Amino acid sequence: MIVYPVPVEVTQARIQLLVDQTAKAPPNTINEDLKAVYDAKSQAQQAQFEKHVERHADQHVEPSSHAEPAGLIDVKV
Repeated sequence: MIVYPVPVEVTQARIQLLVDQTAKAPPNTINEDLKAVYDAKSQAQQAQFEKHVERHADQHVEPSSHAEPAGLIDVKV
């Protein structure tokens, strides 16, 4: 199983959510905290994806012009 480190921004957003929940903050504050957690996770995933794409872009090999075309498969939806 691969374990990825949790970005600091996600941890901070989760801590703020926990603090506000413990303090029994108003529902709109809790909702804003939840949104901050989701936004932080989304941004971290996007950054990780972009880094992954950049890392593997150098490894991309263009197909040879002499390569045989792949067989086509008729897929009915």
